[in-house]
Amino acid sequence: MSRKWPGRRWPALLGGLEVICGLVCLTALHELGWAIPGALWFFIAFLLGGALFLQWALRPSGEGQPDRIGRSGLLGTALQVAYCGGVTYLTGWGPVLAIGFVQFATVTGSLARSWRLIAALSVLAIAAGQAALAAGLLETYLAPGTAQAVGAVGALCAVLAIRALGTADAARDAAENALALSEQAARRSEERYRTVLQDSQDVTVITDAAGTAFFVSSAVEHVMGWSEQEYRDSRDHLVHPEDRPIAQAMADALKSGSAGEVVELRLRHGDGAWHWHEVSARNLLDNPAVAGIVFNHRDVTLRKQHQDQLVYEAAHDPLTGLANRAALREVLAGWGAGSGLGAILYLDLDGFKRVNDELGHAVGDELLLHAARVLRDCVLGGDTVARLGGDEFVVVLPEVRHPGDAVTVAQRIIDRLGEPESVAGHPMSVRTSVGIAVCELDRQNAEEALRLADAAMYEAKRAGTHSWYLPGEADREQHGGCRGAQPLPFS
Repeated sequence: MSRKWPGRRWPALLGGLEVICGLVCLTALHELGWAIPGALWFFIAFLLGGALFLQWALRPSGEGQPDRIGRSGLLGTALQVAYCGGVTYLTGWGPVLAIGFVQFATVTGSLARSWRLIAALSVLAIAAGQAALAAGLLETYLAPGTAQAVGAVGALCAVLAIRALGTADAARDAAENALALSEQAARRSEERYRTVLQDSQDVTVITDAAGTAFFVSSAVEHVMGWSEQEYRDSRDHLVHPEDRPIAQAMADALKSGSAGEVVELRLRHGDGAWHWHEVSARNLLDNPAVAGIVFNHRDVTLRKQHQDQLVYEAAHDPLTGLANRAALREVLAGWGAGSGLGAILYLDLDGFKRVNDELGHAVGDELLLHAARVLRDCVLGGDTVARLGGDEFVVVLPEVRHPGDAVTVAQRIIDRLGEPESVAGHPMSVRTSVGIAVCELDRQNAEEALRLADAAMYEAKRAGTHSWYLPGEADREQHGGCRGAQPLPFS
């Protein structure tokens, strides 16, 4: 309890010291005939008794309890104004000291709401004092006429001063309230912004012109598996080595004055895996509210995989995974722009319809998969194997030294397919017919070469299954100048 005593008692002690000091000074002036024209004992009794009463009345009745009569209430304020007025007029200089009510007003706290009450009570106190002087109840050192005139002027000055102080306090309180509301709105906005960023699927990063991050949104934890500090520490190693030129190009564009850039690149996540991210950047260095470059990036790995899957499906046969007709068309377009010799092998599986009819389409599909595997094994990495549909396949050889190379590949395919193999539990030896077209790439239209190979395949079928056919000299005139060997015997 002793440690808390000074905190509770200092205001009371200071107030008591003020009263004692004032009493000593006024007593000295009384002895000189300059103050307290009436009985000194009455003045002392009023000064001390009033101070003790106000000390009791305005003190809280208990811990955390309000004042006994309420400091800010009408009664409390009236008692304080009356005490101030009584002391002022008992000194004998009441009309002159009327401005002292302004000093009282300044110690009561903010006058924004109470200045009218204090001004009215001050005028009443001055009027009561002036009336007491006029009735001869109180004495003054001023002449009667002068006392009344000075009292009126003092009352007016007190009201004007209290009003000015009240207006100033009201303006200050309004400004403080506006500032508090603005700060509260700013805090709410910041909290809302942080909450949105935290729950967002976008990671937001703000860097300075040198690329040092000074803000990383907390979304980085659930999007990438990094803490904010780990993300800052790992930024130099976040971008996939193959994608760093893309990131550098984006940074260079932003430094050159670009307002914004959008790229896709791979970023390393906390588990070490590389994920595709769409990264957008805006240069807001000139915006004083941001003063940085804002990066927003989101994980688009699933979207990228879906897009890649769509691209793959658009160019590949869904059953065998070989190139489809659309992909073959693109290959032929590029193949026809080359030079030297190229070859096209067009083939189908003899008796495939019978397999479907007798053993079912499931076995037929397995047979197509077996044929696709054999065709892949029989060509080089730069060659293309495509399935046009049904049991029709095309092999594109973009570089052959002479027609015999194409014949070698065709014979390899025929031999490999003819080897006994168990397909879906059924022993099979696949027979095929292969048509070959060998053409000078700088002279022959690729689509025309494909038609020539198709026609050659039917020639092979007419000669007997499990064979290949390469058009000879007579066929070249009919099919637009494709070069090849002389007619060769069927295999």
